[in-house]
Amino acid sequence: MVHGVDTNYIKTPEQPWQVSIKSRVAQTDLQMHSTVDGAELFDGGGTMPLIQGVGDMAIDPRIMTRVSTSMGVKVGYKGLSVSYSFPVGGDKGQNLSLRTAGRWYSVNLRWHKFKAKQARIHYAGTTKYRWVDDPYATTEADFFTDWGAPESWDLTEKDQFYSPVNLQTLIFDGCYIFNSKKFSYAAAYTQKTYQVRSAGSPVVGLMAYYADFKYNDARNAGLIYAMDGIGRLRQYQVSVGGGYAYNFVPAKGWLISGMFMPMVTLMNRTRINTYTSNFKEVGHEHLTDYAIALWEDENAEYPELSPDKFRIESTGIHSRNNRIALNYTARLSITYNWDRYFINANGQFNNFNYKHRALHGHLNDWFINASVGVRL
Repeated sequence: MVHGVDTNYIKTPEQPWQVSIKSRVAQTDLQMHSTVDGAELFDGGGTMPLIQGVGDMAIDPRIMTRVSTSMGVKVGYKGLSVSYSFPVGGDKGQNLSLRTAGRWYSVNLRWHKFKAKQARIHYAGTTKYRWVDDPYATTEADFFTDWGAPESWDLTEKDQFYSPVNLQTLIFDGCYIFNSKKFSYAAAYTQKTYQVRSAGSPVVGLMAYYADFKYNDARNAGLIYAMDGIGRLRQYQVSVGGGYAYNFVPAKGWLISGMFMPMVTLMNRTRINTYTSNFKEVGHEHLTDYAIALWEDENAEYPELSPDKFRIESTGIHSRNNRIALNYTARLSITYNWDRYFINANGQFNNFNYKHRALHGHLNDWFINASVGVRL
């Protein structure tokens, strides 16, 4: 950790032991965008005779986990430490985090698995409507009213999933520190050293990312249909980049550290499972039943749609290598040391983009760690 450093910039604590109480807040934000042919989604006849799409329809689901909070304790001896944390609120998913930092390197591995029961979905497009004029008519012309004028859609709704969406991410990132003689990553993020004078360093890094978004349950036929038939998407990315990290010491005991690293995604591969469904047929039957009931009784209540009526059928697994993309990672840490005690807060933000045919989007992943500790 400290072999070969310039002691005018980096010092080691006299006490070998470190005990701290720590907390963590984190959130994952997945945003998806799908563009589909409005006339295909709402065909105005056959399976959906009451609504007709005009031009393209844009559908944007956004799934955000509740901000998770955990508490724990960490015990360290010189360069080694072990910690245990337990959740106290927010996202009820599973998390595993492994981290190591030396004089010239830093390595992090984070795994997160969770379920989402709802999403905020934005719809945009243009449609035309008609209604049931006479449910007992013998011809289609008499059965329906004329088509109305095109109406624009631009609305956002909070939709409940009939079956939870399962998501998991695995993120590995590591960086090499060139100016390890004067710049200490450990001083900012593990408090195992002191940075006593400001210094910075160029850094190079490697990041690997895997994500699995799975919602291929028949009860989610509507979501699958809106997502261009995609019911599961897996993403594989490997990125390399370079940036700069700086430890700023504004006064004795204080340390403000920042790192920003643009990255180039050299491997960017998606793998999807596609499905067909009876969503349009079920939706047509449901809406027509309501239209007939409303024609007979203007106070008729909208009938509840049972998701158990939906059926899906696999149409295969498809893989695609996407073009080289730009990405980035950013970190910030604030520390105050006095006597044998210290306070630290540090955070990291990652952004990952994906694309497969008409479906694209991004995932944001961030966390903030805070700790209060004593050296013994």
